[in-house]
Amino acid sequence: MICAKFRTVLPVLMLLLGWMVVQPDGVAAQCRLCAVEPGSGSSQAGSGPTETPLNIEITANLDFSRLALLSRAGGEVELDPESGQRRFSGGVTDLGGLSLHGEGRLTGEPGRLVRVQLPQRITLSAPNGSTADLVKLDTDLPAQARLDRDGRLTFSFGGRLRVTGNASGQFRGRIAITADYE
Repeated sequence: MICAKFRTVLPVLMLLLGWMVVQPDGVAAQCRLCAVEPGSGSSQAGSGPTETPLNIEITANLDFSRLALLSRAGGEVELDPESGQRRFSGGVTDLGGLSLHGEGRLTGEPGRLVRVQLPQRITLSAPNGSTADLVKLDTDLPAQARLDRDGRLTFSFGGRLRVTGNASGQFRGRIAITADYE
C-alpha cells in the first residue's frame, strides 16, 4: 500500500537495453542489432593482418527499481556504477525493490586498450506519455581500459534519473554504448 502523501508513484523498472555500437580502428560504427554483412567489421583488404573485431554484450540492464515522486519539483536518484547503491535527492523516495547497475562485456583483441563512451543524456518514456531524463552516465572503467589476455573486459555502468512534474509509469529507453580500440 502506498502512503497518501505520495503525489505520484513511479514504478521505474527501467529495462534499458544497451544499444551496442562498436568501432574498430578505421571502420565506421556498426550496431550488432543491425544487419551487418559478415567480415564488414575487419580491417580493409590489403591493409595488413586482419584485426579482431571489438564486440559488446550487455549482461545486465540498468534498473532503478520502484520510486515515488513526492512533489512537482521532482528529484533525482543516482545509481553508482561500482557499488550499485542508490542516492536520492529532492522529492524522490524509495519504494523498495531490487535496483541494478548495468553490466557489459567487451571481447576483442587480447591486450588492446579500449575506449567506452556513453551518451550525456537520454530521454526515457513511459507508455502513458510521461518522460524522465537519464543523465551523467558513467562506467567503473579506468581512464585506460585494457582487454585481458583472453581478449575480455567486463564493466558496470550507472547514472542519474531525473524526474519532474507529474511523471509516472514504467520508463524505458536505450543507451547507445560505443566502444573502440585506442
